[in-house]
Amino acid sequence: MEPRLLHHDLQPGHLVRQPDGTRLLLDWELAAFGDHFSDLARLAVRLQLPDSTPVLALAAQPNRRAAQRLDLYWRIHQLANQALATDPRNRQGNY
Repeated sequence: MEPRLLHHDLQPGHLVRQPDGTRLLLDWELAAFGDHFSDLARLAVRLQLPDSTPVLALAAQPNRRAAQRLDLYWRIHQLANQALATDPRNRQGNY
């Protein structure tokens, strides 16, 4: 696996479509190099999806191993969101 440039904060608010149809991805301050499945998993968590499978279709070559990596990153990002939540009610999660 070759590291790729990751946005590392994918969420709907960072995706913009200009009037001419051009699409932009904003806010690159958390960008880093790593596994692209981490970005997809983070998007699934930000969209509050119950699992990572809906974003698996965005992967170049989805397969069983890719699904496992995506699921692992999805669980890590869920855990991080819960651990870093400032609202105590958000810290109540199933780990």
